[in-house]
Order: sequence, then structure tokens, then C-alpha cells
Amino acid sequence: MNSIESTKTAPTETSQESERNGRETLNVGIVLPNDERHPVGWLATRALGTEIEWRNGPVNTQWFVEKSTPLLWADDPALKINQLPEDINELEHALDVILGHGLASKEIEFGIDPAVVDLSLHDTTALLPRYLLPDLTQATHPAPSLQESIVVDVNSDLPETVVAETARHALSKTVPISLLGSEADQSRFAAKLQRHNQTATNVGSDLDPDEFGALIQHAAVVVTGDPAVQHLAEVLHGRAVLITETSDGQTIQRDLWSATSGISHPQLDPTLEAKIQRLAEIVEQTALLRLDRPISYRTAAQERERNEQIATLHERQAIQWSQQRRRSKQTIDRMREELLNVEAKLDTAENEADNSRRALQAQHNRLNQLEMDIAERDQGPARLQRSVDWHSVVAQIERDALKVLHWLRRQFGKG
Repeated sequence: MNSIESTKTAPTETSQESERNGRETLNVGIVLPNDERHPVGWLATRALGTEIEWRNGPVNTQWFVEKSTPLLWADDPALKINQLPEDINELEHALDVILGHGLASKEIEFGIDPAVVDLSLHDTTALLPRYLLPDLTQATHPAPSLQESIVVDVNSDLPETVVAETARHALSKTVPISLLGSEADQSRFAAKLQRHNQTATNVGSDLDPDEFGALIQHAAVVVTGDPAVQHLAEVLHGRAVLITETSDGQTIQRDLWSATSGISHPQLDPTLEAKIQRLAEIVEQTALLRLDRPISYRTAAQERERNEQIATLHERQAIQWSQQRRRSKQTIDRMREELLNVEAKLDTAENEADNSRRALQAQHNRLNQLEMDIAERDQGPARLQRSVDWHSVVAQIERDALKVLHWLRRQFGKG
């Protein structure tokens, strides 16, 4: 997968040759973890190594993994993996710095543990949204037809309530269900789903880190009892449900609906960026001190070359940010278009409601007219009540006539 890029590992040089040639490129070793059931730590450490490459470039990175039986993900296509020797000090002439979680417990002069800046493997996972981008992980998805499915991590015998609520949610949202875990656990969970008239698809139990990251990235909801997987889903998209011993049907139902409603996205650690930057500075200072090449001893040519290489790396990151901004703009435009469509539908509905009211009023008037016509045919024209008091009108006329006569009498009498 190309979502996490790594510079090619160049031939190593000894510290004496580096000092003689005035080399500014640092040889950094990254120790990948392999003791987790899921490759969350592997992905997080790859992201950390890529961050160090970007911040401290130019860097030649070598990736190491401890010996294990079997050797997990040693054929990772994105990296060239080396086995870590039992005595890490054997690498002191090949590497300037070696970085990895857990190195603090080993006395290594050139070893750096991210714990020195209070950076745990759990914190490092928060770097993955920068590298596991949705458009880059689509090609490595283990089951493209199951994207936007409910991914259930059946790492144990999950309670019946999990099966029932997952089936109900899949039916209401009309989304498929995909299973992750051992064959026995998947078969057991699939058999329980059939009782609720739901089926599930096995996406495999031997996914490599890229496939696993793509599966979690494109999941509609992730249901798991593993806090590491739940944290990975939260930092990628926030749609995760953690199953605990105290989870009941009501809790699982609420968590499922809140996850799909987009209201469960966690708050990002505001100190993460400062920790990563501090760790990058420690890596660079440690390497330069071992080479007896402090930053102040750089020549102008070396500084120019370093600045050019840093500018190239920053330009690559800027392209990624530009792509993210373009996708965000497209999403905003799409949402704006959907909003306009909703407003147009609302206007249409209001016009239809007005037309319905006018038609209803016309029908009401027509009904009244029909009732009057029927009554006239049955009983004849209805008599109207007098609207004028004729007695009052005649009395008023008489009073006015008397006033006129009195006026004429006075006029003729004067004459």
C-alpha cells in the first residue's frame, strides 16, 4: 500500500566514515512491535517512523523486528524488514539512532524510547489518520464489496445480545456484516446470526497490516472487545463500539446508534504534535552528538542541501494536505447540493400544501352550494329576514317633512 511511504534504505556507513565525509543524512532504525494479536501497533509505529523521516529528513530508515515464532508480517510489501539481533549494540556502527517502544528497559547508548516524551503506543496510533487515507486504502481492502459493512471482531465468544443488536442494526441500516477473527469464533458467531435471519462474510484471519487498516478505515461500524482495535477505529472515523463484560443489550444498541450518528468521535490530544516534534529533535540531537557533528558545525553547502531535501519532503506533505483540502471541498459542495435539493423539495411540498388547501376550500364551497341547492329544491327558496326597520324610516321622513313645513311657514310669514 502506498498510504505510508518510506524512503529506500541506503547502504549504511560507519560513524567514522560519516564524520570524515561530513554526512548530514542520518541512519535511523525503527523497531516494529510484533506481540499484538492485531497489527495496530505495527501500523502506529510505521506512522511514527514516517513522521521522523519527514521531520528529520534527509534520513535513511531501516526497519527492524524482533525474532518471533512465527515472524509476523515480515513480508510487509511497504517496508524492507530486518531481524533485530539479540544484542542490539551490534548495530551501533550501522545506525546513528534506533527508535522503538520498550527500548527504555534496555541499556542502549543510541536507543530512544518514545516514552521519554510521554508518547505511548496508544498515543502514536493517533498519527494514522495522516497516512491511512480513505482514497489510498481502497486498493488494499481485503473485500471491496464489503466496504461500509459492520465489522465484528469475534476474538471470543461474544454475548447473545451482541449478535441480536448487530443483526437488528444491519437490518435497519441495510448493510452487510463482515467478521474478523479465528475460524472457530467466526463460525460460532455466523451460526448465531442465522437465528436472526442474517448472514455474515468471513474476511479472513490472516490479514496483513495494510489490509487490516483498510478494513477498519472503510467500516460502517466496528464492533470489538479489543481496546486497541476500538481506539484505531475511533481515531480513523469514530464509529466504534467496545464490548465489555458489563455491556447489555440497551448499552450496545445505544452505542451502535451513536456510532453511526457520528457523535462518538473522540477529542484529539492537543499535546500530540508537541510530543512528536520533541521526539524528532531528540532523535536528531542524539544522532549528531554520536557523530560529533552538532548542528552549529554544518557547512553552508550542507545546510543548503538539507534545506532543499526538507523542502522536498514538505512539498510532498503539502500535496497530501492539498488533496485533503480538495476532498473536503468536494464533500462541502456535495453537502451544499444536497441541502439545496432538500430546500427545493421543501418548497415543492409547501406549494403542494397550498394547492391542497385551495382545492379543499373549493370543495368545501362547492359542498355548501350543493347543500343549498338541495334545500331549495326540497323546501323552496329560503325566506330572508328583513334587514331594514321601515317604521323607523317612515318616522324619520315625517320628522324631516315637519321641519321643512315649519321653515316654509316662517319664510312666508316674514314675507
